[in-house]
Amino acid sequence: MPEQRSIADALPVLEQATGAVYAAAFASEDRVVELGRLLVRPGCRLTPVRDGVEAVRDVVVHVSADGALEALREIAAALPKDYAAEADANSGGRRVGLQADAGGYVAIDARADAAAAMVRIEATTGCRPAADVHAPGPGEAEPPASLRAVLTALGRPGERAAEVTVACPDGQEGRAYSVEAVPAPKDLGVALRDVIGGATVVRGEQAGWAYRAGGDSIAVVRDGAGTVRVTAALPCA
Repeated sequence: MPEQRSIADALPVLEQATGAVYAAAFASEDRVVELGRLLVRPGCRLTPVRDGVEAVRDVVVHVSADGALEALREIAAALPKDYAAEADANSGGRRVGLQADAGGYVAIDARADAAAAMVRIEATTGCRPAADVHAPGPGEAEPPASLRAVLTALGRPGERAAEVTVACPDGQEGRAYSVEAVPAPKDLGVALRDVIGGATVVRGEQAGWAYRAGGDSIAVVRDGAGTVRVTAALPCA
């Protein structure tokens, strides 16, 4: 039962599940990937009189137009067989989703509109007894060349980036970098013109651009406050 296994017991399984999703999402050049940080949330209820905590980590996948269901099916097929992952559409084809069981009462789940430009896949522990665990925040690092090129194009050369990592299958590691609150240009496409030449563009619109360059996943997304969030995720290595 999940209420009998502490959050400390669940975190290694959650990490393994996140790494499996990250690697599966990266398997196609037709997708752009973002990696979220580990979040440990207090306040859930184990019983009517006992509080617990829940850990969550997500992988965001940018897809081409009307490509959400196909992407989720391909990701489900690439996950470990014992996860029994499934992806399908419902609500008359208007909604798509993915479900998988990573073991140890850790679930993998995604829900999105069929026409969505991006899909958030979450690995969650469910509510667990609290334990002395620490959810590390992002580190600060020099961004990879693919991200530096975007920052330079947006007028922010020399910017440092937040870095998160995940353990991928086969002992590899995935790394992702992000820079928040970068002033948004009037026209993203024009600003990025010199850096997207030769890239595989998955999404290109005023709300955001997502593309693959040299194997890296790059996303530049408006946040609604006159700024953009810029991310670069690197394949497992």
